[in-house]
Amino acid sequence: MTLTTDNTNLPSLFAHTTRKDWGIGVLAWETGGKRGYLFEDGEERTMANGFHNLMRRVEQPSPDQKAASIRLQRLLVARANAQSASAGGSGMNFSHQLAAFRDTFPAGLLDPNWILDVRGEGASQPAPRHRSVLVQTAQEQLSAAVIDSLITNQEYEQVYDLIVSVLAHTELVPSAQLKKSKTANRDRLRDLANSARELLYGTQPYAQRFDRYVAALSAYSGEPARWEMATALSAVVHPTEHICIHPTNFRLQLKVAGSRETIATRPNGAGYTRLLAVARVIARKLGDQNELPRDLLDIHDFIRVTLKPTPKAANSKPSHRAKARSSEDDEASNSEPTLG
Repeated sequence: MTLTTDNTNLPSLFAHTTRKDWGIGVLAWETGGKRGYLFEDGEERTMANGFHNLMRRVEQPSPDQKAASIRLQRLLVARANAQSASAGGSGMNFSHQLAAFRDTFPAGLLDPNWILDVRGEGASQPAPRHRSVLVQTAQEQLSAAVIDSLITNQEYEQVYDLIVSVLAHTELVPSAQLKKSKTANRDRLRDLANSARELLYGTQPYAQRFDRYVAALSAYSGEPARWEMATALSAVVHPTEHICIHPTNFRLQLKVAGSRETIATRPNGAGYTRLLAVARVIARKLGDQNELPRDLLDIHDFIRVTLKPTPKAANSKPSHRAKARSSEDDEASNSEPTLG
């Protein structure tokens, strides 16, 4: 399994209803009801709340528009990279993160403790934190053939049961987000099964599929979906393409990158696209330092290990394994504020 740092999933494209000379644009940021778009003419423009309807989604982009989208996405990644490089001297930056990582794992991503405790290779028994067996299990149990067979037989609830079963064997998603609904009807189960299938194996732009899946999750559970549950499914089935978002850790990562953006309280496709770009910047930076992540789960765990506060203990340092095994604050995202 090899991680490529080029994002092949195009973000949603937009065009202003009257200013055709601007060309197509991609969402660059959103905060306080305002949205910033980077346009094909090289300008970034802000749309205040109340004017969002002037931006229309381009549903079927032309080859030229797709090429422009790739250029714009690269500009956003380059900007995030530049912000990270210029992060303040008094705060943490990527070099500090890397030093902290190598202090815990001297051989980096090839360190025996990383391979054993995080990837789980060579472990006598699989544990929730082990990534390699998780990916293998997810790809087998949630393959397109398996999901299609269940949907064809109208066994919609079993699709969700499989998702919960796979994610329950990780620490990526807090258990409170994995509860089955006692009131969901068959229509909502069908919508959830179909949206999960499309999320993993559909052909529409990923941000659109992501938003449909989030909406189906929310309708099924009766409460707004959260970032971990919204992103973990793609992260474990397609780990070289997608990442699981823990908002607390990614909020810290944005500060390290010197970003002015925040993470929306509720998951959405545009916000996820930008967080994915941040993750790929980290992957590229690690590659520049001869650290070659095998997938974005490595990036998730790099962020977790390097940015999670270290518990204060009298005259003692955490061991390699203790640090690797420390899991995220499961319920932190339930009370956090809010890249959307």
